[in-house]
Order: sequence, then C-alpha cells, then structure tokens
Amino acid sequence: MNDDHAVGWQIEAFRESDELLAWSVDLPPGASHHVLEAVLGMDNLSIPEGYPITVTQVRTALDSFDVPASEAGPLDDVRFTYFISAFADTRITKPDPHSPA
Repeated sequence: MNDDHAVGWQIEAFRESDELLAWSVDLPPGASHHVLEAVLGMDNLSIPEGYPITVTQVRTALDSFDVPASEAGPLDDVRFTYFISAFADTRITKPDPHSPA
C-alpha cells in the first residue's frame, strides 16, 4: 500500500462475547501506515486488512492523533478485542471535475 491519501484508518472494537462490532472510530484523514507503524510499534501495516492491537496501543493511537476519548467506546481488553484497519476514505476524496453533474 502506498501513502494514497484516499486510504483512511480506523480502530474497531469487537465484543469478546459474540464477536460483533461494538464501536469504531476513524483516525484523522492523512494518517499514513508509516506513522501508524511508528506510533503503534508495529513492523508492517502495508496490506489493507485488520491488524490486532492492544488496549494500550488503542490509547496511544487516540492520544497521538488527538482523538477525544469521548469519540471512542469503552477501553476494556477483557470485554473487547481491538483492530486497526484501512478503509477507502471518502472524507477527502474530491469530485471529478470532468464527470457530468
């Protein structure tokens, strides 16, 4: 994966009890996998998939990207499993000026 600005990153929390998504929070636009690797202490986030992270890494990412704790759900590594994953970030995609209106 390159540093395509159309790629966003989100943290997802899944309930341990039934493995359903409990909450997710998008990191700010423009967060690259290189920066996330450094912040999270991970070697390679170059493939667009979900990567398991710890509750400590969740807190670190939220703090590093100035995401208010109120935007994330509960942080409890007994009740939840956390992942960081890439997604197609439409928050910064600009319309094609050549497409018909």
